[in-house]
Amino acid sequence: MIYNLKYKKFNPSGKLILEKEGEIVINKDNFQLKGKGAGDIGETIVFGDMKEWQTKDEYVSFASLNKEKYVLSHLGNLYNDFLLDFSRARNEFLLKSLFMSDGEFVEEYEGDFEIFSKYDKSISHGHAKFRIFENSLVIVPDTRDAFAISFNFLKRVDIDEEFYEVHMFLDQGFIIHFKRLGTGFSEFHEKLGEVQQKTYQKIVDDLKEILLEFDSATLIKLAYEMKKGKAVSLKKIKKINDKLPDAMKEIVLHDELSKNHFETFSKMTNEENIYLGISTDPPKHQPAGINLSYSTWYFIGIPEKNLVVGEITNGGYRGAYFFKIIMEKGDPAEKVEEKLLEINQALLKLKFVTTAFYKDKRELRRSIYRFALRKLPYLRLLRRSYVGRLTPFNEVDWDKRFADILKKAELAPTISASIDKI
Repeated sequence: MIYNLKYKKFNPSGKLILEKEGEIVINKDNFQLKGKGAGDIGETIVFGDMKEWQTKDEYVSFASLNKEKYVLSHLGNLYNDFLLDFSRARNEFLLKSLFMSDGEFVEEYEGDFEIFSKYDKSISHGHAKFRIFENSLVIVPDTRDAFAISFNFLKRVDIDEEFYEVHMFLDQGFIIHFKRLGTGFSEFHEKLGEVQQKTYQKIVDDLKEILLEFDSATLIKLAYEMKKGKAVSLKKIKKINDKLPDAMKEIVLHDELSKNHFETFSKMTNEENIYLGISTDPPKHQPAGINLSYSTWYFIGIPEKNLVVGEITNGGYRGAYFFKIIMEKGDPAEKVEEKLLEINQALLKLKFVTTAFYKDKRELRRSIYRFALRKLPYLRLLRRSYVGRLTPFNEVDWDKRFADILKKAELAPTISASIDKI
């Protein structure tokens, strides 16, 4: 796809360094900006190296990773066609690079959407295609970046029959309104319900093979809370069935290493901050000679130490991972659930591959996770808050390493606390 245009390039200081009349060539994973003339080879920009883009008054602007800014203009009456083609190419790249299409494709619909933050502020809206997959809904706007809603973190769906609208409420606090679905309104919300029901039934069937002693009613309640891998607090698990916590612990803590770690960390908090997870999907990385049909892990929040720990106990990369709670003010106890949600989202998105949590960006620049590190907010927050891990290979100096981790996670003293000490 080729469009004629003019473009300007500015250095990080805002100084104009290039101005050309030429063309843009949109490819599968990148685009080229070239001046007129056969000898002008121009420059190629990969969609992954492009920061968020903006449109205003028939101008398109964006910045590259090295903070150079580009402004595209003079597209004439093909401006709207260009936006559609450019968005379509970038969104196909995003779908692949951010692992949005989770599970088998089911159906596609079309309509308007509007997203509200947990503070009730409208943050995005427009016309889009809605692609339903087995485990996620992908919203592909006409002229904005695509994004995915994981059914693992879908709290509820409300149907407004009077105004023909569908409202989704997410665990992260976002609310998404789907409007102007036309004749597809009924089919859209029915298909959503059908996909969720089918998923729950599969989870229950899989859990029957893992938690043999429990009836369907108990497992349906657990599946509703846990879905395909969201960790659930011991307090909630106990409410479902008072025998369920011990049974789940036996599965999640299946060896001495995980039992010892869990016992040490759980003594430092209460059961409201202890979460157990069983995903009925197998881990991406399997131990040699073992074929696992499910993954297990636990999370423990230790607000008194400003710390959250997570450990994959079955499959994946072994070890306990530690994250501090980053905040300017407030009580860490109020932020534990939010931090656990960040870890949970990252684990499920990356299929329990944890290297993106802690490895240096230079080591990951050629990996399939390099773009996710830039684009996923919860993954960036996790990397900022990571303070260390304890693996089976450093059990000898466990006490010293854990003391170092606790030190790194300490909250900086407030001004008032410093004055009190004086």
